[in-house]
Amino acid sequence: MKKNICYSVFLLFLITSCDRHPSGDKTGRPEPAKEGPAIEITASPVIRKDMTDTVHIYGKVVLRQEVRLASQFDGRLQGFSLLMGDHVQKGEKLGVIIPPMREALLQVLDQIDAAQRERISQEIKEIPIHSPIDGVVLEVYKHTGDVISRGEAIVHIGRLNVLDVYGDLPVAYLARVRELSRIHTTFLDFEHPPLDLPVVRIGGQVNVATQTVPVRLRLDNPRRLFRPGMMVMLTFPAEEHPRTLVVPRRALLEEEGIFSVFVVRKNKTVEKRKIVPGIRLDRYVEVLSGVKEGEMVATGRTYSLIDGMEVEVK
Repeated sequence: MKKNICYSVFLLFLITSCDRHPSGDKTGRPEPAKEGPAIEITASPVIRKDMTDTVHIYGKVVLRQEVRLASQFDGRLQGFSLLMGDHVQKGEKLGVIIPPMREALLQVLDQIDAAQRERISQEIKEIPIHSPIDGVVLEVYKHTGDVISRGEAIVHIGRLNVLDVYGDLPVAYLARVRELSRIHTTFLDFEHPPLDLPVVRIGGQVNVATQTVPVRLRLDNPRRLFRPGMMVMLTFPAEEHPRTLVVPRRALLEEEGIFSVFVVRKNKTVEKRKIVPGIRLDRYVEVLSGVKEGEMVATGRTYSLIDGMEVEVK
């Protein structure tokens, strides 16, 4: 009898337990989780603005006119006293080359008859060296008393009052630069205000490896502040898009090459929307498709947002 009573109680307990649901939902499904407070963000409207794409290329300062003065004869260098930094004038005598025959003659000159001495001296002369340009001595290779061979460099002279700036121009911007008369030039690692330098020439042959052509600018240097080898950055406008749609740069999201923004809807939720960007500047990004003028886009805490999330715009 007791055994039957215990079995009945156990069966009643089992049936009651099966009718219970952990969430209280008769269907047995869990209740949805309660949403937290809306996330606070900042937002800005999609506006129209003139946008100009700016191109930056690097270049360097080079000598426009230079010469490495070399001997045209074998001989010994005499009367040459130039040092680096010395200034020379075009046509100035810098020294002489004494040919081997004249050097030998000088050693036995007192043993030659006076009448023949003058004639031989006129036939075997020392050879003067003159500067072909106005300029500054940049490097000295030989000194007085050195024996030099024909074609051997003696001194490097360069003209510093007018220099050139060379840059490698991508062929994609060739047509644009042909329209320009000047290019904005900033000196790197040298404290000097930027200059708008005139375009002198654009090279005619393309470097196949880099797909660039050389562009040359004129740099007047009357105070000789600039030196060959200085690095510069050349800046010029490429495309100009008037009254185009733009969003703040901080609204732009990029994930594996895909660009998007979060659009704030009227129900205070955000929609993640793909866009096609155009010109990208420091503060604004052109949007070619994906948003409309006047729509609001999130500009703060954008990487914390999820599509459909409720937000509060501060």
